[in-house]
Amino acid sequence: MNCPDIQERIIDIVLGEASEEEKRFIVEHLETCPVCRQDYALINACIELCTYQEEETCSCHFQTAYWDEFVVSIHQQIRHEKPRKPFPFAVVLPIAAGAAMAIIFGYFVLIRPASQQTAQRDDAQYFQYDPYDELNDLSPEEKERFIQMINQYFGQ
Repeated sequence: MNCPDIQERIIDIVLGEASEEEKRFIVEHLETCPVCRQDYALINACIELCTYQEEETCSCHFQTAYWDEFVVSIHQQIRHEKPRKPFPFAVVLPIAAGAAMAIIFGYFVLIRPASQQTAQRDDAQYFQYDPYDELNDLSPEEKERFIQMINQYFGQ
């Protein structure tokens, strides 16, 4: 194996995932190659620092005694460092009022039909349908039955 292959396998040794044969071969290479040895030392140190240790090294129990207070104080500092910006009413209100005026103006000038157009509209089309015309289409028996239903409904 060459140095790039060894450097890819260094993490396996540090994590304990390499087989005995690979481990022996890589250790032999590390004894002869200063670059790979330096990479091994760096990765090993990083893994040791990042690994969570079950036991606390001091007797003050920092994690249980002070951790919650530390987190709360950090959150408070973050809240105090970022002031909340007020809503920009001075900018938004004039823009909204201008937009509303433009819509109203556009309706009255561009969209709304002229009064002459509305006066010329034929309203007779609304009165063309007469529901009583359907009575004339009924047979005499159907008319009699319809009249009986109406009389029953109105109590006569």
